[in-house]
This record gives sequence, structure tokens and C-alpha cells, in this order.
Amino acid sequence: MAQYHPFFLLLPAIVCLYLPCYAVSNLTAPLSKAYSETLKLKIVTGRAILQKEAKQDPENAVTLLFSNYTDFMEVCTKQDKAEVEKLINRQEARLGRLDKWKEKSVWVNYAKAEIRAQLAMSELLFGNRVSAAWDFRKAYLQFKANETQYPDFIPNRKTLGVMQVLLGSVPNEYKWFLNIIGLGGNTAAGLANLKRASQEPTIFQNEARLLHALLLQLLDEDNAASTLPQISALVKQQPDNLLYSFVAIVLHKKAKLADTALQYYIKRPTGTTYSSFPYLHHMAADLYLYRGNYEASIKENRTFLEQHKGEHYLKAANYKLYLAYWLSNHPTQAKWHYQQVTQVGADLTEEDKYALNIFSRSELPNKYLLLARLHSDGGFYEQALLEVNKLELTKDTPLPVRAEYYYRKARIYHGLQQTAQAIKYYEATITTCQDEPLYFSAHAALQLGYLYQQQKKYDLARGWYQKALNYSNHAYKNSIQAKAKLALSTLP
Repeated sequence: MAQYHPFFLLLPAIVCLYLPCYAVSNLTAPLSKAYSETLKLKIVTGRAILQKEAKQDPENAVTLLFSNYTDFMEVCTKQDKAEVEKLINRQEARLGRLDKWKEKSVWVNYAKAEIRAQLAMSELLFGNRVSAAWDFRKAYLQFKANETQYPDFIPNRKTLGVMQVLLGSVPNEYKWFLNIIGLGGNTAAGLANLKRASQEPTIFQNEARLLHALLLQLLDEDNAASTLPQISALVKQQPDNLLYSFVAIVLHKKAKLADTALQYYIKRPTGTTYSSFPYLHHMAADLYLYRGNYEASIKENRTFLEQHKGEHYLKAANYKLYLAYWLSNHPTQAKWHYQQVTQVGADLTEEDKYALNIFSRSELPNKYLLLARLHSDGGFYEQALLEVNKLELTKDTPLPVRAEYYYRKARIYHGLQQTAQAIKYYEATITTCQDEPLYFSAHAALQLGYLYQQQKKYDLARGWYQKALNYSNHAYKNSIQAKAKLALSTLP
């Protein structure tokens, strides 16, 4: 499925202020403050409060849960390989403590589920897929048990909802594993749980709104625009919240509003009180690349490479540096970064896989199509159309170039809301691709499904979503299959 930065795939949901206390564990004012600071990515501040609370009340499950969250957030934002084993071990130790506690309450059971889910995400982030899958299973079953035992405990519904949606979008090639571990998703139920959590007036309501917005965008890219007012309002309410700014950048980037996304990046809160978050620079590099500001794009990706301690996005960053240098007529630097694509980092994220796939072709990009793509990705559709129209097709034009030409035109007209033209070129893309292992045909089928669903032509939409699922030999297979499955689950 589409791989968002793992930071926002499983944001923790904790406890509601209005609920009564159970046994020893309870949510105090200092703990609420610690949670608020951690959610702003002021992890050091949050951790200091939690350490003080742990000395005063070492048997409070909420303290243990929030302490785990600071470690989980550090894993996701820094992705420091040298620190991850220590942070994962601390998460496992907390679960061991909770298993030995005599207290049986909503707080303890919720902490077990949430910490287990965070542990699964931490393991997945660093390639431990089998361990991650089993911990995910344990977390899911605990959330389901909590739902039965504490049906009015809203935070449980939030995280459970996220997991239900994610399970409902697992690509076909991993279905066998879900069957073995006995799990299955339910997109409709997941969205309902998450929506309820986003509507309840708790201190965690805004967190649920972030998750709801991100998952709606995952269901249909065009949903990104509909979620923007709510996200923008959150940033306005808490301008010192780096998490809110991050999600605002992500969603505006997905909505192809590069200039607005860039403004959120420029105005984001900064300073030593915030956790290191190198990925922000990688995102900004993309935004500048879309605008054609190659010098700024190079600066941001170089900063990312200097600060990032993990293995993800290194191939992608070098590929984007190659593009920026090549487009700005610096062939020596471009060649060096091009060669780095195979030398550094892992190939687990789709960005990195795409960069590696491009390298394997050993061919220069078509400049007109490249510029058309970059401008279109930023929402600069008129500029994109000017570039793609400079390319003249002939009988000797290679099939991949011809297919991408039609695909780029379709994307541009889609962005310009010229639906008839978009459909025409999406269909031409699919016809041209034939059986070639190009992602253009699969993505064109997915987009046709979205367009016909918006027109309430559900049978046509279903057919195109199914066709998108049937394509299996291309770079974005997992992402497109996940989106198609999610979309199919929303059809009447």
C-alpha cells in the first residue's frame, strides 16, 4: 500500500479525561501536559515530565504508555540505527512489566495494546517483518478484546479503526500471511470507529482528526483537498505543534498544492526543543523541485542526507539530487548522485524502489516528460502542459515514452478538471502499455475508477478498480493494489 512516512501510520490514542479512574492508573494533569508536549514533537520536554511522574507513581500504566510513546516517536522521526535496538528493548520491557501487574483495568489493557502496536511499527520500520506481523496481531487482538470489555473507551476505537483500515488494504501477495495469523480487515468498520473518535470531545480528538484525514486521502487522492480546511485550522490553533505542520505539508503535497505546502514548511516551528526530523527536508526538496528551484531542492536534500541516521529514503534523495543537478546542467554532480542510488540505503519504501528501478534502466530521462511530471506533481498544470506538448510522437517513439506521454497528459487534464480529456488519455495509456511492466497502466486504471466513482457510475468504477488490482508486475504494485482494494470496499 501507499507508504506514507511511518510516523503517522499508528499515532497513539490514549485515554479520555471524562472517564472515571480505574484502580491505580489514572490520567493526571502532568501526564496530559507530557502527552501534549510529545505530540508537538517536543520529546525531550515530554520525557522529562514523565520521568518525574514515574518516580512519584511507578505503577501508573498511563505513565508507562506515554513513556513508550516518546521512544516510539524518536524511532520514527530520527530513524537512528544506532539507537533503535535500545528503544525497541525498552518497549519490550514495558510490556513485560504490564504483563506482571496485578491491576486489571482499561488503562492497563489499553497500554498493552498500544505499546504492542508501537513495537510492531518500530520493528517494521527497520525491516523485521515477521516480528512486526506477530506483534501487530497481538495488538489487534488486544484492541478487539478492549472493545468488548470497554465499549465506551473512545481512544481504543481510534487505533482499532486505523488497524482495521490498514488490514483491509493489505496487498494480495501478503493475504496468505493474514490467513495464517487469523486476521482480516474491515474498512467500513475502521472508518466508522475513527470517525466516532474524531467527533468525541476528548483531548485526543485532534489526533483522531489527523488520522481520519490521512486515511481518507489514502482511499482517494482527491479526498486530500476536502481535508485541508480542518488540518489548516489545527495548525492555526497550535502553531507550535510540529506534528500538525508535518501533516499539513503532507496533505497539501498530496493535493498537489506545492506552494501552500512549502509555506507550511517554511513557517513550521523550529528550535532545539523539537525532535530532529530530517524527513521534513526531503519533503521540502520535492516541493522546490516541482517549482523548478533546483538550488533550493539540492540544499534541502543535502541537509537531509547530512542529518538522517536511518536507511530509508537515501536512494530517493540521491535520485532527486541527480534530477536537480541534471536539470540545472551540472552533469558531473548529477552522475555522482546517480551512481549513489545503488550504493546507499535500503529499498523497502516505494520511493527507494522507484529510484532503484529507474537506475536499472540505464537511460537518460526524457526532459519534456520529466518536467511535465514534476510541474504536475506540484499542481502547476499549465506549465506541465506546455512541457508535454513539446514532445512530438513519431512511429519510432519507444513504447515506454509513448505510454508516459499519454499518462502525463491524462494526469494534467485530471488536475485541470477536464474529465473527458483525462478519461481519453487514461484509456490511451492502458491501450499503449499492453503487457509491458510499466506502472502507468495500473495507475491509469485506478484513476479511471476514481473518476467513475465520483460520477456515481459504480459498475464502471468497480471494473476499473478490479483491472488495477490485476496488474502485478510494476514498481508501485503494493501501493496501487492497496488503494484499489480500499476503493472497492467503499462502493455501494
